[in-house]
Amino acid sequence: MSSPEELIAEASRKAKKSSGLLSSLFGSSQQTKYEEAADLYVEAANLYKLQRRSAEAGHTFEKAADCQKQANSPDEAANTLVEAYKAYKTEVPIEAAQCLERAVEMFVKRGQFRRSATFKSDLGELYENELHDVKKAIQSYDDASEWYKGDSANALANKCALKAADLYCDDSIKNFSKAAQVYESIAKESLNNNLAKWSLKEYFLKAILCRLADSNDYASANACLNRFLQWDPSFETTRECEFATKLIEVVKNGDADGIANASKIYDKFSRLDGMKVRILNQIKSNVVEAPDQLEEDFT
Repeated sequence: MSSPEELIAEASRKAKKSSGLLSSLFGSSQQTKYEEAADLYVEAANLYKLQRRSAEAGHTFEKAADCQKQANSPDEAANTLVEAYKAYKTEVPIEAAQCLERAVEMFVKRGQFRRSATFKSDLGELYENELHDVKKAIQSYDDASEWYKGDSANALANKCALKAADLYCDDSIKNFSKAAQVYESIAKESLNNNLAKWSLKEYFLKAILCRLADSNDYASANACLNRFLQWDPSFETTRECEFATKLIEVVKNGDADGIANASKIYDKFSRLDGMKVRILNQIKSNVVEAPDQLEEDFT
C-alpha cells in the first residue's frame, strides 16, 4: 500500500497543467487528470484519518476539493469540503469552519437549502462552543432557521432561532429586545402545537425577562404578560407567571433586593440556568449602579 505522501506526490503531478501539442494529442484531458488527482488526494486523506493525523487529512481533502472544482464537479467538491470539515473539527476548528462555510456556499448555489441549513446549524455550534465567536454563531443559526422555514421544517427552524435568541442575551451582545421578539414569536407559533406547547411557559418567561433587561422596560414586560395570559390562560397558575409578575412589580418600584428575593424563591422550585441568571443580573444592574452579583444572593 502506498503511503499518503506517495499518493499526494502522484496527485500533484497529475494536477499540473499539461501544455503543448503532444500532450493534447496523446495525453488524457486535463479534466480527467484533475479527477484522477482528486481521487488520489481523497485516498491519501483517508489514510491520514486512519493514522489519526486529522489536520493532514483535512488539508488533503481540501486539495481534493480544489481538483474536483477544477474538474467541473462542484457537488463532489462541496461534499469533499464537508469531509475536510469533519477531519479538522477536533484539532483545528477554525479551518473546519472555513471549509464548511465554503461547502455551504456551494450547496446554496446549487439550491440545496435543506442541506445548507443543517450544515449552517453545525457551523453555529462550532462558532458558539469551539471558537466562541458569538456574532458568527448567531448569523449561522439565523441563516439555518430561515432556510429550514423555506423548506417547511418549522420545528428545526424554531430550534435554530431559539439558539440565536439565547445568544442575543450573551454579555457581548445584549440585544434583549431582539431576543424577546424571537421568544414571543415562537411562543405564538407553538400555541396549537401539542408537542411544543409544554415549552410555552419557558418562552413566556424568557420574553418577559428580556423586556425587563431592555432598560427595565416594565411597561412592555407587563403588556407581554397580559398578552400571554390571553393566549394561554393556564399560564396564570404557573411558577413562571408568579415569578414574572413579581419581577415586573419590583422593577417598577426600583427594588433591587426584591429582584434577588424573587429570584431566590423561584430558584428553590425551578432551578435558574446560567442564561437566566445573567439576564437577572442585567435587570438588577439597571436598578442600582453597583449591584452585588445575583449568584452571591443565592448563598
